[in-house]
Amino acid sequence: METTPDEIRVRGKIIKVSEGGWGFISSIDIKFTRIFFHWTSLKQDTLKFTELKNGMKVEFTPIEVEGKGWRAIKIEVLS
Repeated sequence: METTPDEIRVRGKIIKVSEGGWGFISSIDIKFTRIFFHWTSLKQDTLKFTELKNGMKVEFTPIEVEGKGWRAIKIEVLS
């Protein structure tokens, strides 16, 4: 099951973007972890997945998926 405290928002940066529609984010708030994201987790009012680049700063809601680790949802690219 997915668990998250009530809508915590954390900041991080994109460290990998794949052509398959997924990538990873790193954050000092969740140390020593690559946080997975899928293109469907991008907020609609932010950049398109194909416009994402390594090093871009983002804000997101982290959730922990049992057996799989951390996942980023509601991702917003920061200017």
